[in-house]
Amino acid sequence: MKSDYLKNELLSFFKLKPSPRSWHIPFLAGLAVGIPLMFGYFLGDIRSALTASLAGLVIIYIPSNSGFIETMMKMFVCSFGMIISYSLGLAFSFNLWIASLVFGILSTVAYFVARYFNLKPPGSFFFIMMASMAIGLPHAPELIPKRVGIFTIGTLSACLICLIYSLLISKKELNKNVATFNINPYVNLVESFIIGICMLVSVFVGKFFNLDYPYWIPISSLAVLQGVNSYHIWKRGLHRIIGTTIGLGIAWLIFSYVTSPLWICICIITLQIIVEILITRHYALAVMFLTPMGILLAETGSSTSLEPDYLLQMRFLEILIGSAIGCVGGWFLYNERIRFNSIKHLRRSKVVLRKSFQRAK
Repeated sequence: MKSDYLKNELLSFFKLKPSPRSWHIPFLAGLAVGIPLMFGYFLGDIRSALTASLAGLVIIYIPSNSGFIETMMKMFVCSFGMIISYSLGLAFSFNLWIASLVFGILSTVAYFVARYFNLKPPGSFFFIMMASMAIGLPHAPELIPKRVGIFTIGTLSACLICLIYSLLISKKELNKNVATFNINPYVNLVESFIIGICMLVSVFVGKFFNLDYPYWIPISSLAVLQGVNSYHIWKRGLHRIIGTTIGLGIAWLIFSYVTSPLWICICIITLQIIVEILITRHYALAVMFLTPMGILLAETGSSTSLEPDYLLQMRFLEILIGSAIGCVGGWFLYNERIRFNSIKHLRRSKVVLRKSFQRAK
């Protein structure tokens, strides 16, 4: 039996799942990331362009089977949420304790809201990711308006692409066969608190040990926590470590042999398209290309990008730490006893508060 189980697990690792997403999405993502990069290249400001490209990832939230107005409203709301997340990350990155606390609260709220409104995958991931990357930057109050402005331009660019796409693509059947889920608010609250605590710990560890650009720790932890159950979380953790190891090799090759800014931009765009094609088909395979793309987006033009060996060693260490935190958090997230006791105490607290409120009247 064990041999059959291991055989099935090994075979599943090499199996590509069918993708539920439209084939247009990867190319839209490539455009949303690529257009700011091309503008930055021709204007001679790659660093600012990378920030706008990062914001362009909001295009991932473009809804399927939705009308024009609903699509644009959702894109603007998601853009606003990502701007708020990025701004808060920049504003509160000045102190270890405050940054960790604010990030934990933000992650809790973002996860709760995304689950409450049934936001499709990747759910709260990119909102938390933007705050994480902002917190990982050196605190510079004088640069906050400029960074937020450039980030906003990136989201508006993605919304413009979505606008054009929505006008070109006619929807013959709208809002049909769209699955909706009723989520227990108590379960959602418990899960949100666990996610928030994991994010708080992730940022605290990165900042406490003064790791360079510690955002990889919470991003990796959150990516692992996206699993739907304990088994899936541990499997994602293993896939992330394997994919990251290979992806770091790809990143090393790019940093070692690709020096032209134009070719770096082309690499980022190509990797983004590949990631979006693979992310719903095979997680480990997608991470192989997601790792070098993330490093290029974050580190191109920085001082550490000049030392690829040191850069990749640090990234592997941070991703390993983040994956470990995610796996531990996943155990708490899907431990039935913890969930049952937490929900029971929340319900009891609600009853006590209601009685106290009625007495006060």
